[in-house]
Amino acid sequence: MPPTRAAAARYILHSRLLRGAFISLVISGIGISVTAPQMTLFLVRELHLTDALAGLYYLTNLAAPIAGYVVGSLSDRAGSRLLVFRLSALAGFAGWVLMAVATQTWMPFAINILLLSVAGAGAAQLQATVRDELTRRPTPVDNQVVAAMRMAMAFGWIIGPVIGAVLGAVIGLRPLLLATGVSLLLSIVPLIGAGKAVPAPGPKVVAAEPEPDAGLPPAPALVPAPLPAPLAHRTHSMVPLLLFTGIYVLIMCGETVKLAYLPLYMDGDLHVSAAVRGAVIGFQPLVEVALMPLAALIADRIGIARVLVAGAVMAVGAHACYASADAIEPHLLPLIAGQVLMAGVIATFGVLGVTVAQRFQPSRVGMASSVFLSAYAVNAAVGGFVGSIGTAWLGLPHLFWISASIAAAGVVALIVLNAVIPLDGLGQQDHDPVGASAR
Repeated sequence: MPPTRAAAARYILHSRLLRGAFISLVISGIGISVTAPQMTLFLVRELHLTDALAGLYYLTNLAAPIAGYVVGSLSDRAGSRLLVFRLSALAGFAGWVLMAVATQTWMPFAINILLLSVAGAGAAQLQATVRDELTRRPTPVDNQVVAAMRMAMAFGWIIGPVIGAVLGAVIGLRPLLLATGVSLLLSIVPLIGAGKAVPAPGPKVVAAEPEPDAGLPPAPALVPAPLPAPLAHRTHSMVPLLLFTGIYVLIMCGETVKLAYLPLYMDGDLHVSAAVRGAVIGFQPLVEVALMPLAALIADRIGIARVLVAGAVMAVGAHACYASADAIEPHLLPLIAGQVLMAGVIATFGVLGVTVAQRFQPSRVGMASSVFLSAYAVNAAVGGFVGSIGTAWLGLPHLFWISASIAAAGVVALIVLNAVIPLDGLGQQDHDPVGASAR
Protein backbone atom coordinates (compact mmCIF):
# COMPACT_ATOMS: atom_id res chain seq x y z
CA MET A 1 0.00 0.00 0.00
CA PRO A 2 1.48 3.42 -0.96
CA PRO A 3 2.54 5.52 2.03
CA THR A 4 -0.09 8.21 1.42
CA ARG A 5 -2.88 5.64 1.18
CA ALA A 6 -1.66 3.89 4.31
CA ALA A 7 -1.51 7.20 6.16
CA ALA A 8 -5.06 8.07 5.06
CA ALA A 9 -6.25 4.68 6.31
CA ARG A 10 -4.62 5.27 9.69
CA TYR A 11 -6.27 8.68 10.07
CA ILE A 12 -9.66 7.14 9.28
CA LEU A 13 -9.14 4.26 11.70
CA HIS A 14 -8.14 6.61 14.53
CA SER A 15 -11.15 8.91 14.05
CA ARG A 16 -14.44 7.61 15.43
CA LEU A 17 -16.36 9.87 13.10
CA LEU A 18 -14.42 9.10 9.91
CA ARG A 19 -14.41 5.38 10.66
CA GLY A 20 -18.17 5.35 11.18
CA ALA A 21 -18.78 7.39 8.04
CA PHE A 22 -16.65 4.98 5.99
CA ILE A 23 -18.56 1.91 7.19
CA SER A 24 -21.88 3.66 6.71
CA LEU A 25 -20.99 4.52 3.10
CA VAL A 26 -20.02 0.90 2.41
CA ILE A 27 -23.36 -0.36 3.72
CA SER A 28 -25.45 2.17 1.81
CA GLY A 29 -23.34 1.61 -1.30
CA ILE A 30 -24.16 -2.10 -1.25
CA GLY A 31 -27.86 -1.42 -0.70
CA ILE A 32 -28.25 1.13 -3.48
CA SER A 33 -26.13 -0.81 -5.98
CA VAL A 34 -28.17 -3.96 -5.41
CA THR A 35 -31.26 -2.18 -6.73
CA ALA A 36 -30.10 0.55 -9.15
CA PRO A 37 -29.30 -1.69 -12.15
CA GLN A 38 -32.52 -3.64 -11.55
CA MET A 39 -34.87 -0.67 -11.22
CA THR A 40 -35.82 -0.54 -14.89
CA LEU A 41 -36.49 -4.28 -14.86
CA PHE A 42 -38.73 -3.78 -11.81
CA LEU A 43 -40.76 -1.07 -13.51
CA VAL A 44 -41.13 -3.08 -16.71
CA ARG A 45 -41.77 -6.54 -15.25
CA GLU A 46 -43.61 -5.80 -12.01
CA LEU A 47 -45.56 -2.65 -12.89
CA HIS A 48 -45.76 -3.35 -16.63
CA LEU A 49 -44.40 -0.02 -17.84
CA THR A 50 -43.04 0.23 -21.37
CA ASP A 51 -39.28 0.73 -21.81
CA ALA A 52 -39.82 4.37 -22.75
CA LEU A 53 -42.15 5.07 -19.79
CA ALA A 54 -39.75 3.34 -17.42
CA GLY A 55 -37.07 5.76 -18.59
CA LEU A 56 -39.35 8.69 -17.75
CA TYR A 57 -39.41 7.50 -14.13
CA TYR A 58 -35.94 8.99 -13.74
CA LEU A 59 -37.29 12.46 -14.54
CA THR A 60 -38.65 12.50 -10.98
CA ASN A 61 -35.05 12.92 -9.86
CA LEU A 62 -35.31 16.57 -10.93
CA ALA A 63 -36.66 17.07 -7.41
CA ALA A 64 -33.21 16.19 -6.04
CA PRO A 65 -31.56 19.65 -6.40
CA ILE A 66 -34.43 21.25 -4.47
CA ALA A 67 -34.24 18.60 -1.78
CA GLY A 68 -30.45 18.95 -1.76
CA TYR A 69 -30.58 22.70 -1.23
CA VAL A 70 -33.19 22.47 1.53
CA VAL A 71 -31.62 19.55 3.38
CA GLY A 72 -28.08 20.90 2.96
CA SER A 73 -29.05 24.34 4.24
CA LEU A 74 -30.80 22.72 7.19
CA SER A 75 -27.63 20.76 7.91
CA ASP A 76 -25.53 23.93 7.87
CA ARG A 77 -27.88 25.59 10.37
CA ALA A 78 -29.14 22.74 12.55
CA GLY A 79 -25.90 22.22 14.48
CA SER A 80 -25.86 18.47 13.84
CA ARG A 81 -25.13 17.01 10.44
CA LEU A 82 -25.62 13.45 11.68
CA LEU A 83 -29.14 14.22 12.92
CA VAL A 84 -30.04 15.35 9.41
CA PHE A 85 -28.40 12.25 7.96
CA ARG A 86 -30.32 9.92 10.30
CA LEU A 87 -33.68 11.51 9.53
CA SER A 88 -32.95 11.28 5.83
CA ALA A 89 -31.99 7.61 6.14
CA LEU A 90 -35.35 6.95 7.81
CA ALA A 91 -37.07 8.67 4.89
CA GLY A 92 -35.11 6.44 2.51
CA PHE A 93 -36.11 3.31 4.44
CA ALA A 94 -39.78 4.27 4.26
CA GLY A 95 -39.46 5.08 0.56
CA TRP A 96 -37.96 1.75 -0.47
CA VAL A 97 -40.43 -0.22 1.65
CA LEU A 98 -43.30 1.58 -0.07
CA MET A 99 -41.64 0.99 -3.45
CA ALA A 100 -41.44 -2.73 -2.71
CA VAL A 101 -45.19 -2.94 -2.19
CA ALA A 102 -46.17 -0.54 -4.98
CA THR A 103 -49.01 -1.76 -7.21
CA GLN A 104 -49.90 1.35 -9.21
CA THR A 105 -47.79 2.89 -11.97
CA TRP A 106 -47.87 6.36 -10.36
CA MET A 107 -46.51 5.17 -7.00
CA PRO A 108 -42.78 4.93 -7.87
CA PHE A 109 -42.93 8.44 -9.30
CA ALA A 110 -44.46 9.92 -6.13
CA ILE A 111 -42.20 7.92 -3.79
CA ASN A 112 -39.06 9.07 -5.55
CA ILE A 113 -40.10 12.72 -5.44
CA LEU A 114 -41.29 12.81 -1.83
CA LEU A 115 -38.97 10.41 0.00
CA LEU A 116 -36.00 9.10 -1.96
CA SER A 117 -34.86 12.57 -3.04
CA VAL A 118 -34.64 13.53 0.64
CA ALA A 119 -32.69 10.35 1.42
CA GLY A 120 -30.12 11.15 -1.25
CA ALA A 121 -29.68 14.70 0.02
CA GLY A 122 -29.18 13.45 3.56
CA ALA A 123 -26.52 10.98 2.49
CA ALA A 124 -24.52 13.89 1.06
CA GLN A 125 -24.15 15.20 4.60
CA LEU A 126 -21.65 12.45 5.32
CA GLN A 127 -19.37 14.09 2.74
CA ALA A 128 -19.91 17.44 4.45
CA THR A 129 -19.14 15.80 7.79
CA VAL A 130 -15.84 14.50 6.43
CA ARG A 131 -14.92 17.97 5.15
CA ASP A 132 -15.77 19.51 8.54
CA GLU A 133 -13.61 16.95 10.32
CA LEU A 134 -10.68 17.65 7.99
CA THR A 135 -11.18 21.38 8.50
CA ARG A 136 -10.99 20.98 12.27
CA ARG A 137 -8.21 18.39 12.17
CA PRO A 138 -6.31 18.75 8.86
CA THR A 139 -3.99 15.97 7.78
CA PRO A 140 -1.09 15.84 5.31
CA VAL A 141 -3.22 13.55 3.15
CA ASP A 142 -6.63 15.26 2.99
CA ASN A 143 -7.19 14.36 -0.67
CA GLN A 144 -6.40 10.74 0.09
CA VAL A 145 -8.88 10.70 2.98
CA VAL A 146 -11.59 12.09 0.69
CA ALA A 147 -10.62 9.47 -1.91
CA ALA A 148 -10.95 6.71 0.68
CA MET A 149 -14.44 7.91 1.58
CA ARG A 150 -15.48 7.86 -2.06
CA MET A 151 -13.95 4.38 -2.34
CA ALA A 152 -16.28 3.25 0.43
CA MET A 153 -19.26 3.68 -1.89
CA ALA A 154 -17.33 1.97 -4.69
CA PHE A 155 -16.71 -1.05 -2.46
CA GLY A 156 -20.46 -1.50 -2.25
CA TRP A 157 -20.85 -1.22 -6.01
CA ILE A 158 -18.28 -3.97 -6.58
CA ILE A 159 -20.49 -6.68 -5.12
CA GLY A 160 -23.91 -5.05 -5.11
CA PRO A 161 -24.81 -5.43 -8.82
CA VAL A 162 -23.81 -9.11 -8.80
CA ILE A 163 -25.85 -9.74 -5.65
CA GLY A 164 -28.77 -7.79 -7.09
CA ALA A 165 -28.80 -9.64 -10.42
CA VAL A 166 -28.65 -13.04 -8.77
CA LEU A 167 -31.05 -12.34 -5.89
CA GLY A 168 -33.47 -10.61 -8.25
CA ALA A 169 -33.64 -13.78 -10.31
CA VAL A 170 -33.95 -16.04 -7.23
CA ILE A 171 -36.18 -14.20 -4.76
CA GLY A 172 -37.76 -11.56 -6.99
CA LEU A 173 -37.36 -7.84 -7.46
CA ARG A 174 -39.73 -6.66 -4.73
CA PRO A 175 -37.76 -8.29 -1.87
CA LEU A 176 -34.68 -6.73 -3.43
CA LEU A 177 -36.15 -3.24 -2.99
CA LEU A 178 -37.01 -4.08 0.60
CA ALA A 179 -33.39 -5.10 1.20
CA THR A 180 -32.26 -1.69 -0.05
CA GLY A 181 -34.50 0.01 2.51
CA VAL A 182 -33.08 -2.14 5.30
CA SER A 183 -29.54 -1.26 4.22
CA LEU A 184 -30.28 2.45 4.56
CA LEU A 185 -31.59 1.81 8.05
CA LEU A 186 -28.44 -0.16 8.92
CA SER A 187 -26.23 2.65 7.63
CA ILE A 188 -27.19 4.64 10.74
CA VAL A 189 -25.66 2.05 13.08
CA PRO A 190 -21.90 2.70 12.53
CA LEU A 191 -22.37 6.36 13.47
CA ILE A 192 -24.06 5.69 16.80
CA GLY A 193 -21.98 7.43 19.44
CA ALA A 194 -20.10 9.58 16.92
CA GLY A 195 -21.57 12.78 18.33
CA LYS A 196 -23.46 15.52 16.55
CA ALA A 197 -20.87 16.35 13.87
CA VAL A 198 -21.30 20.10 14.36
CA PRO A 199 -20.57 22.08 11.16
CA ALA A 200 -17.14 23.68 11.11
CA PRO A 201 -17.32 27.47 11.64
CA GLY A 202 -15.88 28.54 8.29
CA PRO A 203 -12.89 27.96 6.06
CA LYS A 204 -10.15 29.01 8.45
CA VAL A 205 -8.11 26.07 9.65
CA VAL A 206 -5.99 25.46 12.71
CA ALA A 207 -4.03 22.24 12.44
CA ALA A 208 -4.32 19.71 15.23
CA GLU A 209 -1.67 17.09 15.80
CA PRO A 210 -2.80 13.49 16.35
CA GLU A 211 -2.48 11.80 19.67
CA PRO A 212 1.18 10.92 20.48
CA ASP A 213 0.39 7.19 20.58
CA ALA A 214 -1.53 7.16 17.32
CA GLY A 215 1.59 6.43 15.30
CA LEU A 216 0.72 9.14 12.79
CA PRO A 217 2.90 11.94 11.40
CA PRO A 218 2.04 15.38 12.80
CA ALA A 219 0.14 17.65 10.42
CA PRO A 220 2.02 20.92 9.84
CA ALA A 221 0.32 24.19 10.66
CA LEU A 222 -1.93 25.18 7.82
CA VAL A 223 -3.07 28.63 6.80
CA PRO A 224 -5.00 28.36 3.56
CA ALA A 225 -3.71 30.57 0.78
CA PRO A 226 -6.06 33.53 0.24
CA LEU A 227 -8.21 33.39 -2.83
CA PRO A 228 -7.15 35.62 -5.74
CA ALA A 229 -9.06 38.89 -5.61
CA PRO A 230 -11.19 38.21 -8.72
CA LEU A 231 -12.34 34.91 -7.20
CA ALA A 232 -12.95 35.88 -3.59
CA HIS A 233 -16.42 37.30 -4.12
CA ARG A 234 -17.44 34.50 -6.46
CA THR A 235 -17.15 31.87 -3.77
CA HIS A 236 -20.17 33.48 -2.08
CA SER A 237 -22.30 33.22 -5.22
CA MET A 238 -24.30 30.14 -6.13
CA VAL A 239 -23.58 30.62 -9.83
CA PRO A 240 -20.15 28.88 -10.03
CA LEU A 241 -21.42 25.96 -7.94
CA LEU A 242 -24.51 25.55 -10.13
CA LEU A 243 -22.47 25.83 -13.33
CA PHE A 244 -20.00 23.21 -12.12
CA THR A 245 -22.84 20.92 -11.04
CA GLY A 246 -24.54 21.37 -14.42
CA ILE A 247 -21.32 20.45 -16.23
CA TYR A 248 -21.05 17.35 -14.10
CA VAL A 249 -24.59 16.40 -15.16
CA LEU A 250 -23.60 16.69 -18.83
CA ILE A 251 -20.58 14.47 -18.27
CA MET A 252 -22.31 11.87 -16.10
CA CYS A 253 -25.91 11.63 -17.32
CA GLY A 254 -24.93 8.78 -19.62
CA GLU A 255 -24.13 6.66 -16.58
CA THR A 256 -27.85 6.45 -15.85
CA VAL A 257 -28.52 5.46 -19.45
CA LYS A 258 -25.94 2.72 -19.03
CA LEU A 259 -27.35 1.44 -15.73
CA ALA A 260 -30.88 1.44 -17.12
CA TYR A 261 -30.33 0.07 -20.60
CA LEU A 262 -27.05 -1.84 -20.66
CA PRO A 263 -28.59 -4.69 -18.60
CA LEU A 264 -31.55 -4.72 -20.99
CA TYR A 265 -29.18 -4.84 -23.98
CA MET A 266 -27.15 -7.67 -22.50
CA ASP A 267 -30.31 -9.56 -21.57
CA GLY A 268 -32.41 -9.03 -24.68
CA ASP A 269 -29.80 -8.76 -27.45
CA LEU A 270 -26.71 -10.54 -26.20
CA HIS A 271 -28.62 -13.14 -24.12
CA VAL A 272 -26.01 -13.27 -21.36
CA SER A 273 -26.78 -14.76 -17.96
CA ALA A 274 -27.80 -12.73 -14.91
CA ALA A 275 -24.44 -13.46 -13.27
CA VAL A 276 -22.52 -12.13 -16.29
CA ARG A 277 -24.70 -9.01 -16.43
CA GLY A 278 -24.00 -8.35 -12.78
CA ALA A 279 -20.28 -8.98 -13.25
CA VAL A 280 -20.02 -6.50 -16.13
CA ILE A 281 -21.75 -3.81 -14.08
CA GLY A 282 -19.83 -4.68 -10.90
CA PHE A 283 -16.48 -4.71 -12.70
CA GLN A 284 -16.50 -0.92 -13.00
CA PRO A 285 -16.41 -0.10 -9.25
CA LEU A 286 -13.51 -2.55 -8.85
CA VAL A 287 -11.51 -0.39 -11.24
CA GLU A 288 -12.75 2.77 -9.51
CA VAL A 289 -11.26 1.61 -6.22
CA ALA A 290 -7.86 1.27 -7.88
CA LEU A 291 -8.08 4.61 -9.70
CA MET A 292 -9.43 6.87 -6.95
CA PRO A 293 -6.19 7.12 -4.91
CA LEU A 294 -4.31 7.59 -8.17
CA ALA A 295 -6.61 10.47 -9.15
CA ALA A 296 -5.97 12.16 -5.79
CA LEU A 297 -2.20 11.71 -6.12
CA ILE A 298 -2.12 13.09 -9.65
CA ALA A 299 -4.27 16.06 -8.59
CA ASP A 300 -1.76 16.80 -5.83
CA ARG A 301 0.96 17.03 -8.46
CA ILE A 302 -0.58 18.59 -11.57
CA GLY A 303 -3.75 20.22 -10.28
CA ILE A 304 -7.43 19.37 -10.08
CA ALA A 305 -8.47 20.98 -13.36
CA ARG A 306 -6.33 18.79 -15.61
CA VAL A 307 -7.47 15.63 -13.87
CA LEU A 308 -11.14 16.58 -14.20
CA VAL A 309 -10.76 17.40 -17.90
CA ALA A 310 -9.09 14.03 -18.46
CA GLY A 311 -11.96 12.34 -16.65
CA ALA A 312 -14.51 14.17 -18.80
CA VAL A 313 -12.78 13.04 -22.00
CA MET A 314 -12.91 9.44 -20.74
CA ALA A 315 -16.71 9.75 -20.49
CA VAL A 316 -16.90 10.41 -24.23
CA GLY A 317 -14.76 7.36 -24.92
CA ALA A 318 -16.79 5.14 -22.59
CA HIS A 319 -20.10 5.83 -24.31
CA ALA A 320 -18.50 5.41 -27.73
CA CYS A 321 -17.45 1.92 -26.61
CA TYR A 322 -20.98 1.02 -25.49
CA ALA A 323 -22.46 2.32 -28.74
CA SER A 324 -20.02 0.26 -30.83
CA ALA A 325 -20.70 -3.04 -29.05
CA ASP A 326 -22.77 -4.55 -31.84
CA ALA A 327 -20.01 -3.92 -34.39
CA ILE A 328 -17.18 -5.56 -32.45
CA GLU A 329 -16.67 -9.24 -31.66
CA PRO A 330 -16.82 -10.45 -28.95
CA HIS A 331 -19.57 -8.00 -28.04
CA LEU A 332 -18.67 -7.95 -24.35
CA LEU A 333 -15.17 -6.60 -25.09
CA PRO A 334 -16.19 -2.98 -25.89
CA LEU A 335 -18.59 -3.07 -22.93
CA ILE A 336 -15.71 -3.94 -20.60
CA ALA A 337 -13.51 -1.25 -22.18
CA GLY A 338 -16.31 1.26 -21.62
CA GLN A 339 -16.58 0.20 -18.00
CA VAL A 340 -12.86 0.85 -17.48
CA LEU A 341 -13.13 4.33 -18.99
CA MET A 342 -16.26 5.11 -16.99
CA ALA A 343 -14.43 4.04 -13.85
CA GLY A 344 -11.88 6.74 -14.64
CA VAL A 345 -14.67 9.31 -14.91
CA ILE A 346 -16.16 8.42 -11.54
CA ALA A 347 -12.72 8.12 -9.92
CA THR A 348 -11.81 11.68 -10.92
CA PHE A 349 -15.11 13.46 -10.31
CA GLY A 350 -16.07 11.30 -7.34
CA VAL A 351 -12.91 12.22 -5.46
CA LEU A 352 -12.28 15.78 -6.65
CA GLY A 353 -15.68 17.08 -7.73
CA VAL A 354 -17.17 17.44 -4.25
CA THR A 355 -13.96 19.13 -3.08
CA VAL A 356 -14.29 21.76 -5.80
CA ALA A 357 -17.97 22.26 -4.94
CA GLN A 358 -17.14 22.75 -1.26
CA ARG A 359 -14.44 25.29 -2.16
CA PHE A 360 -17.03 27.34 -4.03
CA GLN A 361 -19.01 27.64 -0.77
CA PRO A 362 -16.45 27.25 2.04
CA SER A 363 -18.83 28.41 4.77
CA ARG A 364 -21.77 26.30 3.56
CA VAL A 365 -20.22 22.94 2.79
CA GLY A 366 -23.38 21.05 3.72
CA MET A 367 -25.42 22.89 1.11
CA ALA A 368 -22.58 22.69 -1.44
CA SER A 369 -22.20 18.94 -0.89
CA SER A 370 -25.93 18.28 -1.25
CA VAL A 371 -26.32 20.44 -4.35
CA PHE A 372 -23.32 18.90 -6.10
CA LEU A 373 -24.17 15.34 -5.13
CA SER A 374 -27.77 15.90 -6.22
CA ALA A 375 -26.23 15.79 -9.68
CA TYR A 376 -26.37 12.00 -9.34
CA ALA A 377 -30.15 12.21 -9.21
CA VAL A 378 -30.34 14.85 -11.95
CA ASN A 379 -28.12 12.57 -14.02
CA ALA A 380 -30.83 9.95 -13.60
CA ALA A 381 -33.52 12.37 -14.75
CA VAL A 382 -31.62 13.56 -17.80
CA GLY A 383 -30.40 10.05 -18.51
CA GLY A 384 -33.93 8.69 -18.25
CA PHE A 385 -35.14 11.22 -20.79
CA VAL A 386 -32.21 10.47 -23.10
CA GLY A 387 -32.89 6.76 -22.73
CA SER A 388 -36.58 7.11 -23.53
CA ILE A 389 -35.89 9.17 -26.65
CA GLY A 390 -32.82 7.19 -27.66
CA THR A 391 -34.39 3.74 -27.53
CA ALA A 392 -37.27 4.87 -29.75
CA TRP A 393 -35.00 6.79 -32.13
CA LEU A 394 -31.76 4.80 -32.37
CA GLY A 395 -32.40 1.61 -30.45
CA LEU A 396 -29.86 -0.41 -28.48
CA PRO A 397 -26.91 0.01 -28.28
CA HIS A 398 -26.74 3.07 -30.58
CA LEU A 399 -28.53 5.32 -28.11
CA PHE A 400 -25.16 5.61 -26.32
CA TRP A 401 -23.97 7.90 -29.15
CA ILE A 402 -26.33 10.48 -27.66
CA SER A 403 -24.61 10.09 -24.29
CA ALA A 404 -21.21 10.50 -25.95
CA SER A 405 -22.32 13.74 -27.62
CA ILE A 406 -23.69 15.18 -24.37
CA ALA A 407 -20.46 14.27 -22.55
CA ALA A 408 -18.45 16.00 -25.28
CA ALA A 409 -20.47 19.17 -24.64
CA GLY A 410 -19.56 18.79 -20.95
CA VAL A 411 -15.85 18.60 -21.82
CA VAL A 412 -16.07 21.91 -23.71
CA ALA A 413 -18.07 23.56 -20.91
CA LEU A 414 -15.58 22.41 -18.26
CA ILE A 415 -12.65 23.84 -20.22
CA VAL A 416 -14.48 27.17 -20.58
CA LEU A 417 -15.39 27.29 -16.87
CA ASN A 418 -11.80 26.60 -15.87
CA ALA A 419 -10.63 29.40 -18.17
CA VAL A 420 -13.02 31.87 -16.53
CA ILE A 421 -12.70 30.59 -12.93
CA PRO A 422 -9.50 28.54 -12.56
CA LEU A 423 -10.44 25.55 -10.43
CA ASP A 424 -6.89 25.23 -9.16
CA GLY A 425 -7.13 28.79 -7.79
CA LEU A 426 -9.97 27.95 -5.43
CA GLY A 427 -7.53 26.83 -2.73
CA GLN A 428 -3.96 25.61 -2.85
CA GLN A 429 -4.77 22.81 -0.45
CA ASP A 430 -6.97 21.24 -3.13
CA HIS A 431 -3.95 20.13 -5.10
CA ASP A 432 -0.81 20.96 -3.19
CA PRO A 433 0.42 18.84 -0.33
CA VAL A 434 -0.99 20.13 2.92
CA GLY A 435 1.16 22.79 4.38
CA ALA A 436 2.67 23.84 1.07
CA SER A 437 0.89 27.15 1.16
CA ALA A 438 2.26 27.76 4.63
CA ARG A 439 5.82 27.32 3.50
